[in-house]
Amino acid sequence: MRILFKLKVIGLRQIIRIIVSVYKHGFTLLALLDSVKNTDDKYACIQDDYEQLYYKDLYEQSVAMAYFLNQRQGIGSNSKVIIASANSVAFVKMLFAASGLGADIFLLNHNQKEEYLSHFLAAQKVDLIIGNSEFANNFVTSKIPFLNYNNILVSPATTGLRPVVKRKKGSIIILSSGSKGKPNAEKRKISAIKYLNPLIDIIEKLQLKEYRSVLISVPIFHGYGLAALFMSIFMTKRISITSRFDAQKTLQLLQGEKTDCWIAVPLMIQRVYALPNAKLIWLKSIISGGDILPPSVICLVHKMSNAKIYNMYGTSQTGVCTIATNAHLLSFPNSIGKCIPGIKNKIVDSNGFTVPINTAGILLVKCKWSSDNKKNHYVNTGDIVYKNSEGYYFYKGRQDDLMVIGGENIYPAELEEIIYQNADIEWVKAKINTDDNYITKLHIDIVLHENIDFNRESFLAWMVIRMPKYMIPKSIALLDTAPNTKLMQL
Repeated sequence: MRILFKLKVIGLRQIIRIIVSVYKHGFTLLALLDSVKNTDDKYACIQDDYEQLYYKDLYEQSVAMAYFLNQRQGIGSNSKVIIASANSVAFVKMLFAASGLGADIFLLNHNQKEEYLSHFLAAQKVDLIIGNSEFANNFVTSKIPFLNYNNILVSPATTGLRPVVKRKKGSIIILSSGSKGKPNAEKRKISAIKYLNPLIDIIEKLQLKEYRSVLISVPIFHGYGLAALFMSIFMTKRISITSRFDAQKTLQLLQGEKTDCWIAVPLMIQRVYALPNAKLIWLKSIISGGDILPPSVICLVHKMSNAKIYNMYGTSQTGVCTIATNAHLLSFPNSIGKCIPGIKNKIVDSNGFTVPINTAGILLVKCKWSSDNKKNHYVNTGDIVYKNSEGYYFYKGRQDDLMVIGGENIYPAELEEIIYQNADIEWVKAKINTDDNYITKLHIDIVLHENIDFNRESFLAWMVIRMPKYMIPKSIALLDTAPNTKLMQL
């Protein structure tokens, strides 16, 4: 039955195309592009601020780029390549080209500090760094060759890739922040088999077959953005990507391009919907991930548009773990949803013992599509969650973020969840401050909705009746706007 369901969701014709493409290109991203290049949907393309390519053109130019990388740069199945770039069509072409050669690809956040880059380059033997001139200065101290992809001129009509490629699976390595500023590499081999099950379930739960166009506002070098790109290409959508997030420009794209589906982080959603002309009559779906989705944002979306909103939870090591559908969020707006099929998990205490229902603990996850260095093992996500009797999961915070004040354990996310219930608060972030006597105190930064006069005494009184005394912050700072999250730093 499961096989029949897959055939129904994907379509027999597309499965045949995938098989033929894998035979041609091996288990690489070029096989994905090859399988969709002749799509019947003439609307399907990928576009950025400067360039638009239909899928056939994207495939042919990616093949030509692969030929260039192999012939001019010596990149092949044993090579290691860094791609450091903001979202762009050129970035996507280089990603598919390097994968087509079977190279191991490291996706690097170009905004990382020099110390972070130094740690990474010292730990890896890299053959080539690919980016554009804007980021070349980040690697001036490195002896690794730097290739500016904007300077490459290729002719798809005169190049061929098939004689070049050795059918060895390359890997895509997503770099998480790591501890103490040192990067952790989460490595994944390209595998149609192990990603098929989660892909089908994500397509079904997010109702992706209903949409024709997608705006990806999150960075592709992050696992969330990368998954969004692959799913959108697999479903032959019209894809828009932007090099940097700007609320007004995003609103114009959502309105002007008549975008069906928007993939974003919660703060992006807040900023766009806060604009005075935020009328999104065409938008059908918003997929949120990468951060806590406040219930106030869900209410805002439902109040100001007819769009359905979805909340995805996952980690760099495991990929997507849970999905909260629009229906789930109407019943449990604080939930991160239910586990997708294929996920095995345990919620344990600090001693490793499973905790009861409705009790918070550390989430351990095991799945076939987790990163290669976590294969067949339970991954400690480092997140504190609990599960209710109906099977919904609720996020309480990061294990590393635990704040101990006066002997009491406080998770920032738990405190923020309560404060978001205040109708005056647009954004909140809790943290620890240390005074001159090295005494730790709880502090919150807040952003108010427009035209709100803040009364500190009234706000404190509001908190007193909703939370225990130890959770009430000792200091409050008013900010004009919320700081950008990591996933907004394209």
